[in-house]
Amino acid sequence: MIAALAALTGPAAAQAQTPPDAAALKAIEAKVPPQSWYPEGYYDVRIAAEADIAEQARATDELVSDWDDGLGSRYDVYDCGAESPPALEVDPITARYGFAASEVARLRSEMGRLKYPVGVYAEPLLAFERAKIAEAASAPDPQAEALRLAEWEAAYAAAEAAGREPPVFDSPFYDPGSDSGEEGAEGQADPYSALATALETNRMRLAPKLPRVVADGGCGAGEGGPVTVKTSPPGGEVLLVNAFAFKVCTRKAANPWDRFACKWNEIETGVAKPLSGRYVYQVKWPDGTVRKGTRDIVPIYDSDEAVTVTFKKSGS
Repeated sequence: MIAALAALTGPAAAQAQTPPDAAALKAIEAKVPPQSWYPEGYYDVRIAAEADIAEQARATDELVSDWDDGLGSRYDVYDCGAESPPALEVDPITARYGFAASEVARLRSEMGRLKYPVGVYAEPLLAFERAKIAEAASAPDPQAEALRLAEWEAAYAAAEAAGREPPVFDSPFYDPGSDSGEEGAEGQADPYSALATALETNRMRLAPKLPRVVADGGCGAGEGGPVTVKTSPPGGEVLLVNAFAFKVCTRKAANPWDRFACKWNEIETGVAKPLSGRYVYQVKWPDGTVRKGTRDIVPIYDSDEAVTVTFKKSGS
């Protein structure tokens, strides 16, 4: 199993314009075997996470930092850019366990690319994965919480527009990707801190010359501004699905491009709306022309300025 993990740690290719098909996802199974303690449905999410991370891995030279504090270079197991899949854009299993699966895939990939021996990270990563699964399983339903938050945001905007006192959101929104402290539920060690401790212990024994492993975190994320989707020429019908969700669906559906098989959403063109992340798209024009692919949609953070994303009938 350790050798299998090592085989999947090569550098990521450039972002694919065509998402992996069922055969490509099936091939990953040989390198990421299921565990007996995986919850039902999780393995499909875990395999999809491997493919998803391979498409958008951080550059290797961004993984290690040196703060000129005399302690040398270090690898932080936290990634401040890591995000949970949007709960309302994915299926219930992916909404609950998608972040856990993605973090395991990311950490395994990064440790491998930094040349840490598999013996340093194989067992600690399994323990981390088990802890993150348990954490997600005991958390509130992320889709129900996301729906409540969306309803509250709509009510807040309506109250502001009418000059009324905005309502108060009466419970914290569940964020499985939050970096909130040093301890987890019931006083247990935070999974990232426990992981870093185990990795560092193994590193000192097996690879003392490689960067130290830490769990510093300290992340803070801003809100993304609106995005306006357009087609060139106008008149195209735009369907988007979260790229992670598409990979999970590809594991289950005979034809994931069927708009009713996966969580495809028709996007109203010319209207600024919140939209952020990596999406698989299919755009159809009235003459029957269809363009398909994968695209990152990146808003301007901490700004109300809208970004325009244009899907073209021809060209790039």
